[in-house]
Amino acid sequence: MNFSGILSAGFGGGRAINAKRQVKSARGFTLIELLVVIAIISILATLLLLQLGVARAKARDAKRIADVNQVRSAMELYFDDNGHYLAGNSAASMDSLKPSYLINIPRDPLLTTCTDAYDGTAVSGLNCYGYTWSPALAPTHMQIWSQLEQNNINALHNDADINSVAGGWSGATADGSIETCPNNGTPKNCLFDLGQP
Repeated sequence: MNFSGILSAGFGGGRAINAKRQVKSARGFTLIELLVVIAIISILATLLLLQLGVARAKARDAKRIADVNQVRSAMELYFDDNGHYLAGNSAASMDSLKPSYLINIPRDPLLTTCTDAYDGTAVSGLNCYGYTWSPALAPTHMQIWSQLEQNNINALHNDADINSVAGGWSGATADGSIETCPNNGTPKNCLFDLGQP
């Protein structure tokens, strides 16, 4: 009997088979595996970007709400000093709040064409900030409003819901009770408003 042939076949041949398996497994990923991984990463990136867009819209809405609150506080301080609210929403009228009541007149965070005038100008389906007052001279009623991009239930249920469209109000009148959200591109839709009815 030739034990050397059996030993070499049993031991040496096994090493050769194991070496071939190691070389085969060390080659890397197949094209299908790489394409599947790339597809999964693409889907996850798309979902992340969609959520990032919603988060940005919510952040802009939070700034709009804070801006309306800030201007309302400035208007109340102006009222305490003068016995009436501002009787105008032009840039010159709003600038009379500076520097005693506001350092800067807040503007919409998305609409770069908005000015210091709170005239509710419609731009690309959204409105710049709006201000309205009543009566026309020495006003004792006012409404400041902003159009939100997203449905913010807490803010919209705790705003003033003033309807300045009817009743002889001056300026950028709006029905603050229109809270159809999310904004569908209709001007004066999804409104957050504060003021003194």
